[in-house]
Amino acid sequence: MTYKINVHSHTPSVKIGTNEIYASEKSNNRIVGQPTKLDEWSYAVKSKLNGQGILIIDVGNLTERIVEQVIKSGMLNEIQQLSIRISYGDPKSGIKYLSALKHLRKLFEAGFRIYWSRPEWSGILPNNKNRTSCVYLDMVYNVCRGLLKTGLNKEYSMQQIIADRGQLRIPEDMEIVKFPPEQRYALYVRYLTSTQIHCKEVIRLGHMTDGGWNVCHDKLYKPAFPCLAYSFGINWDFSFDDVLVETYGCDVHSFDPSMKRSDFRRGDHIWFHNLGISDKTSKKGTWNVSTLEDILHNLNHSFRRVDILKMDVEAMEWQSFPNIIKTGALANVRQMLIEFHTESASLEQLRTLRDIYSEGFRIFWYHRNPAAVNLRQGKFVQNTVCYEVYFVRV
Repeated sequence: MTYKINVHSHTPSVKIGTNEIYASEKSNNRIVGQPTKLDEWSYAVKSKLNGQGILIIDVGNLTERIVEQVIKSGMLNEIQQLSIRISYGDPKSGIKYLSALKHLRKLFEAGFRIYWSRPEWSGILPNNKNRTSCVYLDMVYNVCRGLLKTGLNKEYSMQQIIADRGQLRIPEDMEIVKFPPEQRYALYVRYLTSTQIHCKEVIRLGHMTDGGWNVCHDKLYKPAFPCLAYSFGINWDFSFDDVLVETYGCDVHSFDPSMKRSDFRRGDHIWFHNLGISDKTSKKGTWNVSTLEDILHNLNHSFRRVDILKMDVEAMEWQSFPNIIKTGALANVRQMLIEFHTESASLEQLRTLRDIYSEGFRIFWYHRNPAAVNLRQGKFVQNTVCYEVYFVRV
């Protein structure tokens, strides 16, 4: 699918010797025409919109003032989608939350709802890896403006509710084998980046970058005391495990044979195990590895609720999951946080994703690992070798 959209780019600047903002139109990365005062620019743009426009605001330290003008001018009445790079504040102190929240409240009151957010890794504070000076927010107006003008919106809303009950599914093996490799990979990417259930409150625990993970904090799904978490893949970063204890009071069992450290007690609620996960309990080179079923049994957790199962095991997830599913080791798991690693998509890998769905798990969030070494250019967007995918059991 391709879209035919007229794109108009503008660059803001502050006039020398004044505090006034001017906007200049850009074409082929060059300024064209004369700069226009911000208020004049906003009203001119508004007059050209048709109610189905997309507005993207990525203007650094001018964000706060430009968002204020967009709200004031009534441009929001002609916008269907809105994307803002929230950068109120500075790289040292982080986001000015009070100013940002005031505008977000106004945007909510204007009918816009956040459907996606992404903390900017390059904005991580040097003295606090848990905070950033920049967050990308994507919003959509809560109804289709085009249909509002036709009076068909009520009928459409019911049709949309029915349609939204359907989810992208992995087809049966007999269909997958007919797909060429590029079609299998396209299905893999599309599946992992399609949310299947709505979690109203997604919170980041641990570092903003690698080492931190998201959790569904909705009452129905969040860890409940006394909670239990398994965390596979540590690489000496316990930030997620530590905050799980602080936030929910969980007992956390951390696993990583690559650290070459014998078992130890990290604190009152964290146990480290020099052990990896695999499809059989054995040796993998010099590492001790085990099935999830055997780990649960050996730790006397076979019948305990596992609130969080986190796994970042550098492609061993593909070898481990068929056994995990076959042995019923997911029976008591509530949330799964998995990083999937691959540059292609085999029949076996797609089957694993289908089996996870059949086990009752639904994707509520995903994250493309943006490290440059992992990025691959797709037809329209960049893909990554590593997708963090977040599931809740329904």
